[in-house]
Amino acid sequence: MSVGSLGAGSGIDLESLVKQMVSAQKDAKVKLYQDKIDGYEAELSALGKVGSAIDTFKSSVKALNDDELFTGRDAKIAQTEGEEVIAITTDNTASNGSYSIDVNQLAKGSRVMSAPGTFSSADDVVAKQDSRLTFKAGSNEFSITVDAGTTLSELRNQINTSEDNFGVSANLVDDGNGNLFFTATSAIQGAANTLKITNTAVVRDENGNIIDNPIEDSSDKTLDELPAEDVADGKDELDLAGDDVDFANDGPIPADEEKDIADSERDSASVDGKDSDIADKKDTSPTAKNAVLSLDTISTEGISAGLYTPLGDEARDAIITVDGIQIRNDTNTFDNAVAGLSIEALALTDKTTKVDISFDQKTVQETIEEFIASYNDVVGLLQASSDRGAVLNGNSMVRNLQSSLSTQLMSSHGDSGTFTSIFDLGVKMDNKGKLSFDNAKFDNAMKKGYSDIAPLISGDNGLAQSLEDLLDNYTGSDGMTNSLKDSVRRSIDNTEGTLEAYEDRMVKYEDSLRSKFTSLDSRLANMNAQGGYLNSVLSKM
Repeated sequence: MSVGSLGAGSGIDLESLVKQMVSAQKDAKVKLYQDKIDGYEAELSALGKVGSAIDTFKSSVKALNDDELFTGRDAKIAQTEGEEVIAITTDNTASNGSYSIDVNQLAKGSRVMSAPGTFSSADDVVAKQDSRLTFKAGSNEFSITVDAGTTLSELRNQINTSEDNFGVSANLVDDGNGNLFFTATSAIQGAANTLKITNTAVVRDENGNIIDNPIEDSSDKTLDELPAEDVADGKDELDLAGDDVDFANDGPIPADEEKDIADSERDSASVDGKDSDIADKKDTSPTAKNAVLSLDTISTEGISAGLYTPLGDEARDAIITVDGIQIRNDTNTFDNAVAGLSIEALALTDKTTKVDISFDQKTVQETIEEFIASYNDVVGLLQASSDRGAVLNGNSMVRNLQSSLSTQLMSSHGDSGTFTSIFDLGVKMDNKGKLSFDNAKFDNAMKKGYSDIAPLISGDNGLAQSLEDLLDNYTGSDGMTNSLKDSVRRSIDNTEGTLEAYEDRMVKYEDSLRSKFTSLDSRLANMNAQGGYLNSVLSKM
């Protein structure tokens, strides 16, 4: 047998003796404390599951306690799935009844296009000078500034990427016969919203900035309307380029003025160098066959307009007929045609579609079934947690909640004599306290008195309100579930503190034993040494 440091002098295994003495004193009690802590933690976990189940059940009770649940309407449409022609949403103002609906016309936006031969290439230059294109469809409008020399493809991209674009899509279509068509499609529906495109010249100030609302050119005014300084400078609306009479001076134009006019006319042929640049572009470009066109080719307005609206591509209204009354709308969604209904036209009809509006029994049934499933979950968990040998067996909170839930279901609710409890609506309870649902009995109850169901379930004295009041005592930061969990946590903390203090005492106890056995070991070592000395002396005698 090996001997540790404690007992080295005496030769006795004092180390093992100390450990056995400490273990005999410590192990049983530490296990007792640890078992107690494990029990508290298991209880805390079980309470957490119960609390979560109660919260889930309370959510289903809140859904059941919604007044609008029993005022909703359901629209049943006689149409084949996958071949829908209308879609209907309802609110609680809709009247129960039947409607006959036809879709006569669908709303659409408009499309404009260029005439054959107008363009031959996406590289055709469409702006001789800086201009502005304005796109308008009804009250929707946006504009872009088109620089001189812009090509057809560049213009298409500029239109499609404009931040202000309200839904205009520009495209280029090649027919394969040398004709390139420019098209613009508007997403704005309604007969009054056919797309219009207007081309106007850009007016700039002396710094080159665009003037959005330029003052009307003085050439459109009479002599009496001209500003005094214009008349004083000899300007006259009758002085036209190329004439030979100075009306402002009432006589022939002097020779030096004729020369100045000629020079001015030559200079005007290239304002800021733009027209000459375009001419150069037309004459010297590798694609010299591409024309330099006026931006009027991308306009729908004016005598020089190059775009037109093909027959059938005009913007148009949606038209439906409801019970023989024809109704027009600028979109396919009719929100105000029938009170409480929003009708969306999806496709043209070749026969009348029948629509029945009734109380939303399906949603009511689904909500009650969800309530039943959630109730069974919480009751099942409470039973499992409180069974013999279970963690929460004997827990007063669980026991009281089980009893209270059963009592609330069995009690009479509502102010109507038609239904007095949820069991009148097709709900059943078995001998284990679990609920089930009888569809046939529920359907009969709906026919018997739909309007009497709301007071029973969601009224001030209804089942849902009573259950919600009950559950409020168990949920929330101040509810019994959290209060009980806080109590268990405190018990865990206290037990862990007691265990820690006891283990500290055991450390001191072990230190005391070691001190005593160290002293004993030293004495035994001295005694062994003296005994050895005496033996050696005696052996020599």
